[in-house]
Amino acid sequence: MKKIIVFIICLFAVNVNAQLLDSLALSKEKMYKSLKETNTIHSDSVLRLSLQWKKIKNLGEELSRFKNLQELHLKGMRLKNIPMDIFDLTNLVILEISNCRISVVPVEIGKLVNLTHLNLSQNYLVELPASFQFLKKLEYLDIWSNSIVAFPAEISALKNTLRIVDMRVIYMNDLRKEELQALLPHTTFYFSQSCNCNY
Repeated sequence: MKKIIVFIICLFAVNVNAQLLDSLALSKEKMYKSLKETNTIHSDSVLRLSLQWKKIKNLGEELSRFKNLQELHLKGMRLKNIPMDIFDLTNLVILEISNCRISVVPVEIGKLVNLTHLNLSQNYLVELPASFQFLKKLEYLDIWSNSIVAFPAEISALKNTLRIVDMRVIYMNDLRKEELQALLPHTTFYFSQSCNCNY
């Protein structure tokens, strides 16, 4: 009987960890700043992880251990591609992949249905996939200092949730800006000054 009770308590504890926290509660959780730091605890209890400026082999495989991860920062890791294992971390609420070298956001981004904050700034992106339409909880999108001047029409599915889009240091004309705002009429955009250009 004792074994059954202990098993039920452990099962309940795992389920509690798997629940998504609101932003305030999440901010109070420990931020782990290296993979080494996580070696002494169960991987399911890691909710926040920052690997900024680190060089890590087999990054995707390493990250796949953290099934309950809700916040992940990969700034400055010089990734050429986003590791596909990241898209299996469906509890992610905050994801930062900035100041890397990525040129493509895979369609699998649409699997991260709990994202509220996504930072893809300072990369080499020229477009976003139509699968962004599935990010129904997304509130903040940072894509400044890329080369994106148009969105897929499907992104209009986020018009009632996406509050802020940061597109500074992306040069485009007024017509392009108007097209973006028409897709997301309730969203606040941050643009750089318009250029007299054809894009």
